[in-house]
Amino acid sequence: MEGEIAFRHVSFRYPGAADYVLHDVSFQVHQGETVAFIGSTGSGKSTLFEILCGNRRAQEGNAYYKGRDIYEMDIRGRARHLAVIHQNEGISFPYTCMEMILLGLHPHRARFERMDDQSLRQVTEIMERTGTLPFAEKLVTQLSGGEMQRVALARALAQRPRLLLMDEAMSDMDISVKMQMMALIKNLVQTEGLTVIGIHHDLNLAYRYSDRVLALREGHLVAQGKPVEVMTESFFQQVFDVQAEV
Repeated sequence: MEGEIAFRHVSFRYPGAADYVLHDVSFQVHQGETVAFIGSTGSGKSTLFEILCGNRRAQEGNAYYKGRDIYEMDIRGRARHLAVIHQNEGISFPYTCMEMILLGLHPHRARFERMDDQSLRQVTEIMERTGTLPFAEKLVTQLSGGEMQRVALARALAQRPRLLLMDEAMSDMDISVKMQMMALIKNLVQTEGLTVIGIHHDLNLAYRYSDRVLALREGHLVAQGKPVEVMTESFFQQVFDVQAEV
């Protein structure tokens, strides 16, 4: 069965570089799955993420969303289906947190369409569930790293995405908040069929909340499967060059 996301024999190298950073990578992700990509620094995770987002196109192979080439989807069209959260949002304009989260509604609204009560209630509910309502009027330029990541998550959920892409999106959160946000996302997966693909350096997070993990090493997909089956002592030796207890 064709997945919601399909990578087919994707290989990529940067302009002017002799070596590929991704080598013949193929996988599928089905609707309602939570999938984690793991691997050491330089393994190709960030490049793969850029292709998933539609920001880069592979020299060989293609990436598809529901059978459509992601790169060929227009930006607004992608934003109606895909929401992206980066580790560092890099926002320097002094939006309030409420204004920042309201930006998530734009892909579903006409250019000059006014905010209605239903949309405001929707955003308020999301802010309550992500714990961002108490600092609704605070400027994003005054937030801590963890607070900003919660605002970015709330903005992404306001987009009503079918696919949520997360690149180390909770790295600055306190552990208790991180677990609360992952529980919220897992609930949306179970109740609304949200599909989640995340890049993780926090292997405990990947193990606990993922249906499948996919491991990259030097641009090659070297392992994939359920966390309990894949993340073994020999796996950590192969992928991370470390001795570990599971």
